[in-house]
Amino acid sequence: MKKRVLSIALSLMLILTLFCGVATPAFASDSLNAVPKNVTVLTGGKTMNFAGYNIEGQNYFNLRDFAYSVNGSSKQFNITYDSSSKTIHLWKGKAYSANGDELKAGDGTAKNAKAISSKLFLDDSKIKFTAYNIEGNNYFRFCDIMQLLNIYAVYDDNVKAIVVDPSKDYTVQFQKTVESGYFDFLHGALLGNSDTGEILYANNEEQKLSVASTTKLMTFLLIREAIDAKKLSWEDDVVLSKTAEEYSLSEDGVIPMKAGQKAKLRDLMNAMLIVSSNESATALAEQLYGTEEKFTEQMNRRAKELGLNSAEYYNPHGLPVYTPDVLSSKKQNRMSARDLFELSRYVINKYPDILDITVKTELSAESLNFTDENTNRLLFQMDGIDGLKTGTTNRAGCCLIATMPVKTGDSTTRIIAVILGAEDSTERAEKTGVLLQYGKEYYNK
Repeated sequence: MKKRVLSIALSLMLILTLFCGVATPAFASDSLNAVPKNVTVLTGGKTMNFAGYNIEGQNYFNLRDFAYSVNGSSKQFNITYDSSSKTIHLWKGKAYSANGDELKAGDGTAKNAKAISSKLFLDDSKIKFTAYNIEGNNYFRFCDIMQLLNIYAVYDDNVKAIVVDPSKDYTVQFQKTVESGYFDFLHGALLGNSDTGEILYANNEEQKLSVASTTKLMTFLLIREAIDAKKLSWEDDVVLSKTAEEYSLSEDGVIPMKAGQKAKLRDLMNAMLIVSSNESATALAEQLYGTEEKFTEQMNRRAKELGLNSAEYYNPHGLPVYTPDVLSSKKQNRMSARDLFELSRYVINKYPDILDITVKTELSAESLNFTDENTNRLLFQMDGIDGLKTGTTNRAGCCLIATMPVKTGDSTTRIIAVILGAEDSTERAEKTGVLLQYGKEYYNK
């Protein structure tokens, strides 16, 4: 907890415009303590006071105050609520309809805050935020709304206020962010160009680290190469094993499976990448080489062929492996951030159709009778994201490899961000988003 509070404090002292909150809301029934926190906002020549709250170290402000402050500008938006479907809609470009609750001063007392249970949409696209309801009003973080609506905002220490300029686009002040120590508490971080291999930013990128379910990129590669070699087909029926069933019934299970059940190989591939199904990775490995052990041998062989010398695989899914010794040890697949970047480059460049899978916000696997949302929350938050893979274990922390195409002059290139060892899903999405935003700005100078 200390490292997260310090990271947030350092970054907020220097920069407001961080992409800082794209994780899934916690739908816990318990209320959280919300401590009053006010800020002065300067926009369009007007000075406004936003009465907000600090909740677990983060500052949240009334959504209607945001809409009111930019109304009449090119970045204006309206807010509607459908009580029957419990859906909050933000409508870009629409004039805001005030209801009288805007810019109200707080009473200075702490409140109870509950994570919102409403669905959120920006126009017709589903979005996901950490947000709270306090006494009937919805509260969001400043930088979330600025990034979502593409609005420039920065904290000006000279006037002790947040300056909002709706005539400018959202940006990150990347060098100040780096200097603040924003990425220092991660296990590793990297941003690079998929086409050229150019590294735009890296921190602790060479250390061999636990990588959790980002492992599944290598599993995809071996299966995809087998399909190319006509050893497997996308339409193959895969008979699920007892091992796959056991994984599905464990605490790390994602999709219910039964030994002897048949599933399409295509559905298993989609499930492995979209919802990070461990049992699907096992089923695919067994389909190609008979056992997880034999498949893992080929994973390590292929890594060496590709020059990924930090790669150390124990299974095709990334879950911990416990040794059978009396004093058991826990092993996890390991790799450096740099090698994960190189693996991602190789996979995307050789099989760009992987992005047709990882761009999907929802899995619908008919043969498995299963649907669920993509574990990559950036897909719900940042325009242009089309991959790639999440991962989480206790030792690895929260990991994410994310990619998107960006404009560079009259052409397009692709960037890849790697985050390893974030404390939670909020931090991994937030900091991956900052890297990708910097990449966009770097190539759009």
